[in-house]
Amino acid sequence: MRPAPFVILALVLATPAAAQSNPQPTIVLTIGGGVVTGHGLWTIERQPLCILGGGGACTGTYDTLRIARSISPSLTLGASGTYFPWPNLGFHAEISYIGLPIDDTCTPVRLFPDPPNERGQQMCDNLTAAKGTGGAISMFVGATLRAASRKAISPYARFNVGIVNMTTSTTEVVGTYVEAGGILERQIIEDINGSGASFMLGAAAGLTTPIGTGYQFRLEVRDIVNSITRVTGPANDLAIAPTDSKYYHHLGLVMGLDIVLERKRGRRY
Repeated sequence: MRPAPFVILALVLATPAAAQSNPQPTIVLTIGGGVVTGHGLWTIERQPLCILGGGGACTGTYDTLRIARSISPSLTLGASGTYFPWPNLGFHAEISYIGLPIDDTCTPVRLFPDPPNERGQQMCDNLTAAKGTGGAISMFVGATLRAASRKAISPYARFNVGIVNMTTSTTEVVGTYVEAGGILERQIIEDINGSGASFMLGAAAGLTTPIGTGYQFRLEVRDIVNSITRVTGPANDLAIAPTDSKYYHHLGLVMGLDIVLERKRGRRY
């Protein structure tokens, strides 16, 4: 019995499709967002703070405060581009906002009477009540290693090098209080180095999967390691404190949308 003509036609049309491998992205633009973890930064267990008299002169009597600073968890948002000159190796560049807001906690250890405003208590309370401030921008380049780039799920690993620019000082502490109906500030710890850029290293692992013609979904876990200046001891009467730098890990979870700008067609077998 001879097969029906439409059956033969269906087999002919289906055979090339089955033998066609998926296209391979070669140029990808990614827009992504996620969260970054926080951590402790530094703590001064006993920070002396001279009670000021008339004319701003030190009276020789000192309040004592415990000041702790931390980096709060934050949101991250960024954009990157990746070019794959080879099937499994590519190069990428990214710029992203990674947050890293600074948050303070102040606890009075010993306070002397300071009528009528109790300035030490006011400054401590205001430091604790203030919400985390500041932000950081990361800019980095690196290499991307990927596997199964023509499959439904393609895992990858990334290695990054670049800079992190923090917009807020990690060492400066300014206390605020109300006196004579006005809001005044007092420098508790001065930043003599200033905020700025620091070197960073990073690594990431993730996966991509197609979600339509020219688009991919991306899920990535990343680690950003950068140097941050911290306070290592109490400040003196000039608000100068000893400092050093330490490298900290900032773990992040990022989801992204890939826009495939160029791809290599799949091969027929």
